[in-house]
Amino acid sequence: MLNNNDRQQLEKLMETDPELNRLITNVMETYKFNICKFSHELRNPITLINSSLQLIESQHPEVKNFKFWNETMADIQYVRSLLDELSTYNQSETLHMSSYSISELMDSVCSSIRNDTCDYCTLTCTYDNSLPIMTGDMVKMRQVITNLLKNAKDAVNPENGSIQVRIQNLNNSHIQIIISDNGCGIHPEYQDTVFEPFVTHKTNGSGLGLSICKNIIEAHGGSIRFESQINIGTSFYITLPISSNV
Repeated sequence: MLNNNDRQQLEKLMETDPELNRLITNVMETYKFNICKFSHELRNPITLINSSLQLIESQHPEVKNFKFWNETMADIQYVRSLLDELSTYNQSETLHMSSYSISELMDSVCSSIRNDTCDYCTLTCTYDNSLPIMTGDMVKMRQVITNLLKNAKDAVNPENGSIQVRIQNLNNSHIQIIISDNGCGIHPEYQDTVFEPFVTHKTNGSGLGLSICKNIIEAHGGSIRFESQINIGTSFYITLPISSNV
């Protein structure tokens, strides 16, 4: 698995050698195809197994009393979710461009998140008055924002949780989205691998969420970084061009 340094070095080599660029591009396309084929082929039997288990449960409700039944159903659901995330990760750099309002998109996502957090967490949003219409993949940007807000929700203390969202216009060429929480923070020894795929320190986590976010943001020509302190909180900073030429 390539880390960020490896990718940067590889990109530099590809820029200087057209033949190497062609070969690596072919390798990456083959890799993505194989991932897509793998997840597709595995999803079909998993779906059938899940349907069979649901049918067994509906016809024989007593199986719910079996010691490992709930764990089995949860494991099947986890595998299905993991395959969905794997497919999303594989397609995270493919964009379907359109024009959209970033403030309306953020309001929509925050409204959904508030429904889950209103009992134990405050979520506040502030936007610059001069936010422009963006050009990008609105569906994938919604996915990024939702992922970061859910991570923030999971990190905060139920007694005094606070999440803040800020969107700023930077010189009419870029915007910056800042998502901050007062949660547990990211341990320093984990911070270098936060965006690495399949690296996770969460129970039942896939390690793909933040990798997907990074791929989507960079596919838009933007960047994402974070600052975090233990027991103080974490802030993610997303910088995006207003008009993506990708």
